[in-house]
Amino acid sequence: MAVRLLTSDTIGKIAAGEVVERPASVVKELLENALDAGATKVSIAVRGGGCDLIEVSDDGSGIAAEELPLAVQRHATSKLSRFEDLDRLATLGFRGEALPSIAAVSALTIRSRPAESRAAAELVVDFGEAKALGRVAAPPGTTVTVRDLFANVPARRKFLRQLSTEAAYIHRAVAAYAAAYPSVQIDFMVDGRRVFGTDGSGDVLAAAVGAFGAETGQAVLALAPLEASAAVPSVEVEGWVGAPSLTRSHRQGLVFFVNGRWIQNRALAFALEEAYHSLLLVGRHPVALVHVRLDPAAVDVNVHPTKAEVKFVDERAVCRAVQRAAHAALARASQDVLPRIRFEPVPPASEPRSVPLPAAARDEGRNGRAESDETGTEERSVPAHPSGVPILRVLGQVGGTYIIAEGPEGMYLIDQHAAHERVLYEKILAELSGQAVDRQPLLDPLVIDLAPEELTAFERSVDELRRIGFEIEPFADGAVAVRAVPAIMRNVDIAERVRLILHELAEGGVGDSWLDAVAISTACHTSIRAGQALSLPEMRELVAQLERSAQPRACGHGRPTMLHMTQADLERQFSRR
Repeated sequence: MAVRLLTSDTIGKIAAGEVVERPASVVKELLENALDAGATKVSIAVRGGGCDLIEVSDDGSGIAAEELPLAVQRHATSKLSRFEDLDRLATLGFRGEALPSIAAVSALTIRSRPAESRAAAELVVDFGEAKALGRVAAPPGTTVTVRDLFANVPARRKFLRQLSTEAAYIHRAVAAYAAAYPSVQIDFMVDGRRVFGTDGSGDVLAAAVGAFGAETGQAVLALAPLEASAAVPSVEVEGWVGAPSLTRSHRQGLVFFVNGRWIQNRALAFALEEAYHSLLLVGRHPVALVHVRLDPAAVDVNVHPTKAEVKFVDERAVCRAVQRAAHAALARASQDVLPRIRFEPVPPASEPRSVPLPAAARDEGRNGRAESDETGTEERSVPAHPSGVPILRVLGQVGGTYIIAEGPEGMYLIDQHAAHERVLYEKILAELSGQAVDRQPLLDPLVIDLAPEELTAFERSVDELRRIGFEIEPFADGAVAVRAVPAIMRNVDIAERVRLILHELAEGGVGDSWLDAVAISTACHTSIRAGQALSLPEMRELVAQLERSAQPRACGHGRPTMLHMTQADLERQFSRR
């Protein structure tokens, strides 16, 4: 094949693909430009997940009219003039690729006015083709409007996720910068609805609450300077970490900034989570916003087209500084902040936790008599369930997650979360079938702030949630008010579990119908969790309920509830065969 030069249009689209991965990339680049321009107020509005519209307005220094055409040309920047400037870079943008890359795959309009100018200049770029420069009336600052993103690159648009998911990516990026720059007032709107806003007062706590929700304000632990003996030379760590009571099921709540730049770094995330060792349940992750400041020459910011990743000269030292700062903050936390473990006595045998089995069922044990534990308390002994689950004798728990039980054919390991999920799922189905849903009203409505994709899932699932036992209604500014919950939702953090249910539904859910998907998600996020210690009577009751289930061998998501090792398997493992 002949070697040929690519056309400028093709080059622009390829370059745009490196910088503009999705709508959130556009918002991030434009927001960073606004911060570099010294803005004290930034307004961001998106529609259609950012594909239809992205508009970022700021009150920064603006761009002179004669410089606007140059601003949309590749490698045009005001942030550096020579390669050596990278060693002391103090701005968020420097490549000169953001605006031309965005302009190559969208209908872009830039309206800007420096404070000393009497009028604003407006430049329109239609999918890489610049139009005439005009004069318009506008306040000092810059407004960038992006429409029809990826309309000329349908292959790229095809690989985007659901609009609500794309809006959630944007929300995460804006929230990160809003919390990291408390002195900048940032307002964020999605589809005409105000999602959140910060006041720009400079108060770190107020910015955290505005960006991440009210629950954050009650669990923020400031990262203070370390003592000289523990400090890492040339590395400063600021910001805050959440108390162990504030957790997420994912790591998206871990936000890191290096010299003011938002980055993704697995090593830093791992180092931070190590400070929470033994403080969190399995599968839970902390929330934190950490600023790392060090000599610009000790970090390479020019290793990724979107500037999302950096390289450190001494990564171990940076990780060590982050871990020590987080550990110190957790150690300083008062006993009122750190979770307390309370040991409660097991109810006496005269106060069973559930309806006792009939005497006839108790008498039909394997040996024709009821079994007793060490205290003499009568233990259930019932025939095998028609589904095939044998009579099991609970022995204990391993790892706070798996129940060990003995059966007539060997040993069984039961996943307590999957087992309880199956039990609750069938209970929900039974209540729906009998049209007798048991719900628990709350004394006071519980207001919960939702992410955009969670709010979308709620709006789709209002009727199904009501049928299952929830009473939830829309509230102001992307929040909902919970007035009642299913009676099965006991002794749990209702706000956290509701978010988890809606988060799973936002990702598509699992089930034969949407009602089934809501039921499965509700059962999953209401059940006992892995890592939760259970008493022996609690384990026995859970196993008994599982034995009475119609389909006891898998949870609603299809995960197995138990594993079986036969007597022969055990003998082979111990070389008895």
